[in-house]
Amino acid sequence: MKKLSFALALIIVLLIAGCSAGGSPKGAVQDFIKAVEKNDMEALAKVSTQETAQLMAMFGEKAQGTAKEFGKIKSMTEKIDGDKAVVNVVFDNGENSDFHLVKEDGKWKVSINMNK
Repeated sequence: MKKLSFALALIIVLLIAGCSAGGSPKGAVQDFIKAVEKNDMEALAKVSTQETAQLMAMFGEKAQGTAKEFGKIKSMTEKIDGDKAVVNVVFDNGENSDFHLVKEDGKWKVSINMNK
């Protein structure tokens, strides 16, 4: 019985881990938004391209305040095209934002490009 309980616990942990930290575009965006809300640059770097992490570090507390104004996520849709994805997020305050992602080393990362 202990072996079965351990196996079930291990499966649950693996499933939860797969749903965050870049496991899917939606998961990466959720982790990104949480990191911005907390101004957690270490967590943000895990789900962002290097360029995006540097950009967010420059805006730190301003981005944190903006994220809090948007409120909670109301809905999310994702479109994946190979190693690129777009996640549309609708927030409680009615704001609607597209997050662009790229797949780096097998993980989805938010990519904000100021040159677009």
